[in-house]
Amino acid sequence: MLLLLHCNIIFTMNNHSLTKFPRAMSRLKFYNNNRVVLAFWVLVTLVFVIDSWVSNRLNNYLIFENTIRNLIHERSLYAAYPAYHDDANHYGPVFSLIVAPFAMFPNWLGLLFWNLFNCFFLYKAIQTLPLSEEKKIIIGYIAIPCLIESMLNQQFNAGAGALIILSYTLLNRNKGIWSAMCVVLGTFVKLYGGVGLVFFFFAKNKPAYIGWLMMWSIVFFCMPMLFASPDFVAHSYIDWKDSLIIKNAGNIVGASTDISIMGFFRSLLNYRGIPNYVFISLGVILFMLPFSYLQLLNKRKFQLMILSSVLIFPILFSTGSEDCTYIISITAVGIWYVQEKNRKMKNVLLPILLFITCNFPLLLFPVYAKAHPLTLSILSFPYFIVWIRVLYLAVDKKYDYADDQELENLHMLRD
Repeated sequence: MLLLLHCNIIFTMNNHSLTKFPRAMSRLKFYNNNRVVLAFWVLVTLVFVIDSWVSNRLNNYLIFENTIRNLIHERSLYAAYPAYHDDANHYGPVFSLIVAPFAMFPNWLGLLFWNLFNCFFLYKAIQTLPLSEEKKIIIGYIAIPCLIESMLNQQFNAGAGALIILSYTLLNRNKGIWSAMCVVLGTFVKLYGGVGLVFFFFAKNKPAYIGWLMMWSIVFFCMPMLFASPDFVAHSYIDWKDSLIIKNAGNIVGASTDISIMGFFRSLLNYRGIPNYVFISLGVILFMLPFSYLQLLNKRKFQLMILSSVLIFPILFSTGSEDCTYIISITAVGIWYVQEKNRKMKNVLLPILLFITCNFPLLLFPVYAKAHPLTLSILSFPYFIVWIRVLYLAVDKKYDYADDQELENLHMLRD
């Protein structure tokens, strides 16, 4: 019922011009408000923080907050510490500095501030998109199911998605130095951020942008050295690489943990032997194809489709993808949805995507779902369909770029 209500709000807001339909305006006056969206986001965050307190399920947060102590005492950032938590850290060394302020608090309070930080960070990043307020509100509602998964798992994925969005929107506002910072920080924390390098094509001053990328790379590489020796930090990057290689191999073997599009097709074909490079090679070709249309590079709607592609691509083609990771891609789905002209397509595809995103097999039949990986990896398939559609819209000559001036006016007013 909640899912139906959720979809009904989104469809009604998107399918009616509230200025032309007074009844729709009256009915949706409460929901058509960014503060209400933020209230929903905060409510979701608080509910699942309380759930973590009650169930004493703080494991992921404990992994994160332990990294700063390990850095200071020069203990491996990627070893297992069963006395403190299960599993191990897989984020870059600089991540320990991001989580450091939260580690100063008792764990229960640190978790609260950590989840609120990720919630607000992604919310504010969405507000920087060159879209109308009404469209940003719709994106906020679309993101709620994935926000639930993200807050439930206490991950940094919402923050990683925010960094990718800001990599584009800051560049869009001629703040290349800060855009480059977001690209590099996102890459040094979680490799997904590296896809933001393609925004280089949108930079007006490309030599300067390259210089800023190099500068921030040095800064973030060396920053952990404020708390530990250069030798330890340098070796930590090697340990990070090794931990990711081991994790990737484990994800491929453990079919139930690979819910990328690669895992979907491996499960569908019942053949785990298909190597990653086959999928990734095809994915990269498709990902880069729109950039051959040089005449579109300065079109705002083209850039928004590329941003959508950037937010989806690394999740689809990473064996480390989890259900909570799709908070990064759901924003891209929202951007696609509010820009899509084909009403039938989006009003069919979005409910299917949101329904599958809720991951009902795992919630209702966890034993069966884990024994049948296809029921889990199918989560990636509707995102894959949206991604293909986004790539098509980016280069479709029939796609309407006429209201780029409207977007430009919004951009100028906001600045």
